[in-house]
Amino acid sequence: MDTTFTEDRTPSLPRDRFLWVAMLVVAAVLVGLSLARYWGYNAGMLDLGNMTQAILSVLRGQPLVTTGPGGNVSRLAGHVEVIYLAFVPLLALWPNPQPLLIGQALLMVAGALPAYRMALRHLEDVAAARSVALIYLLYPVALTAVLFDFHGDTLAMPLLLFALDAADRQAWRWYAFWIALSLLSKVYVAAPVFGIGAFLWFWAERRRAGTWTMLAAALYGSVVFFGVRGLFEPSATGLAVTSGYVNHYYGNLSQVWGTLLPRLVSALLVFGPVLFLGWRGWRWLLPAAPLTLAVLLSTGPGAVYHYAYHHYALVVPFVVMAVIDGAVRLRQQAAEAAPGERVRQWKPDLIFTTVIVAVVSLLMVDQPLNPRFWLALPGQGLDHARYGRAARDEVKDRFLAAEVPEAVPLAASMFLAPRLVDREKLYLVRYPDDPGGERLPSLLPDVEYVLADALFDWRTLTDAGILPTVAYEEAEIRALLSDPAFGLVAARDGLLLFQRDAPAAQVLSNTVTLTSTVEVSAKSLDLGPATLRGFAVNEREGRRFEATFVWELNGSPPATPWVAISQLGVASDARLVHLPTYVMQPITTWPADQLIYERFVFEVPDDIPAGRYEWQVAWYDATHPEAAFSDGEALPPGIEPVVVGTILVP
Repeated sequence: MDTTFTEDRTPSLPRDRFLWVAMLVVAAVLVGLSLARYWGYNAGMLDLGNMTQAILSVLRGQPLVTTGPGGNVSRLAGHVEVIYLAFVPLLALWPNPQPLLIGQALLMVAGALPAYRMALRHLEDVAAARSVALIYLLYPVALTAVLFDFHGDTLAMPLLLFALDAADRQAWRWYAFWIALSLLSKVYVAAPVFGIGAFLWFWAERRRAGTWTMLAAALYGSVVFFGVRGLFEPSATGLAVTSGYVNHYYGNLSQVWGTLLPRLVSALLVFGPVLFLGWRGWRWLLPAAPLTLAVLLSTGPGAVYHYAYHHYALVVPFVVMAVIDGAVRLRQQAAEAAPGERVRQWKPDLIFTTVIVAVVSLLMVDQPLNPRFWLALPGQGLDHARYGRAARDEVKDRFLAAEVPEAVPLAASMFLAPRLVDREKLYLVRYPDDPGGERLPSLLPDVEYVLADALFDWRTLTDAGILPTVAYEEAEIRALLSDPAFGLVAARDGLLLFQRDAPAAQVLSNTVTLTSTVEVSAKSLDLGPATLRGFAVNEREGRRFEATFVWELNGSPPATPWVAISQLGVASDARLVHLPTYVMQPITTWPADQLIYERFVFEVPDDIPAGRYEWQVAWYDATHPEAAFSDGEALPPGIEPVVVGTILVP
């Protein structure tokens, strides 16, 4: 790019209809997909829920406080996303994650304006400016960052472009404003900002601006990383806070070699789409290099090096600048070429680069133009665990609204928690690093309620298969049922609400005993290795009933966990999970010489019409991803739902 920056201190909005239509379309897609993911209970507490809880905490006078596995902690002790304070007024009016998702998507799309302006300023061609804007709007890691919950580095992506546009116009006050906002987005944004200063100093002949930028980035980054973070983590010294942060992301570098190939593939997807032209503007890629390398080497929780993670959002402004710079250099070469000399044409190269970006985005980003989007593969596209919505999600809506108290300290299932963030304490029933049932007992003294999901229905496709299973919270539910301090007070379709010191009259009891006699109406129904020897359902009060099942093991127990699910008639939202034989005495542990006597109390929801219903029951393979929906595919071989009796609902 021409190192002599232009004098244009008053930016104007482009009047190009093509640009605004492109921005509108991309904004609609990003907002729609972000909200669809939230509506379908596929955005988890980590990270969307945490960010929302932190911002809402400011309304209670707290400094961006969220609940982690170790208790409440300020975001200012970690990534230091001061910019989240700007969203407080928005959440004061609309206290849930949706405005954050909308705001992030709209801010990202706004970054097309400075990209367009800079391209038009230097290339003096509307088609070129449109191409650069499209490269930004369609860049794969820009889109995946926006669709990956809500993060400060994603917010910084367009802010850095506005800063670069201001520097390009020599509007230094505006430049300082945008740089300040970028730095406030996340502590490590200081790294690319320092790189911008270095570029201004070495190649843009703006040494004063470059010097001040580098000083500001270095000073802010150092003070925040080594000082401010420690102020909001009073239980640890500054050194401990720093070492803890580093260990969190780089504590197991030996893993890098085992995942070297996918890391290299991610690096290719981060930079590769623009290298056909962008390599000519390689200087602009240098500010993004340190952060990119740091992410590629990270061994933090999950595959954080993967191209779909949000960290790579900070690379996008620099690949845009590299493309503009590369086109400018080709244009200059053509202008300086002797008559008749063959030179590369910058316009075809820019258009081809735009096509490459669009094709890679089409193939690698989970969005409607990707053919796989419509196949609804597990955890992708229109699948219920990505952007789709299952009928069970409507049950979740009603259950959370009717049963979960506001504000009380709570532990909730991962994908239910983001709907319940407006409270001071919000733990997870199971954290990703917990093998199952280990951490929750230590958290229970801090909560009054626990919301678990016995039919955990989120899943994704991994190298090890489709994970997790519906029994993801089995160990936690077992611990809660055996904890005398908590009682199950509400249950529907696998959603379970436990209350501390619940009144005995409200508790939905679940028991299982081993016996040798059948004390209820005798049956003889074979459901694979589980033979039903007896069944009864007795009305308690109103719509509250007690069901009794007597089972006998017939042959060898199954090799994998099974779950028995009862259903009243054809109402898909009137299902009952047999907790006694699911988590208390699983079928894999049944003795061959005794009967398994299970009893559970349940309450038929008010929105189920009165009348007589057939009671049907079936066993499902709990390792099958469709078991959460009583899908026929999850039935073990030779097993079908059977009607065992009727129930009269008043």
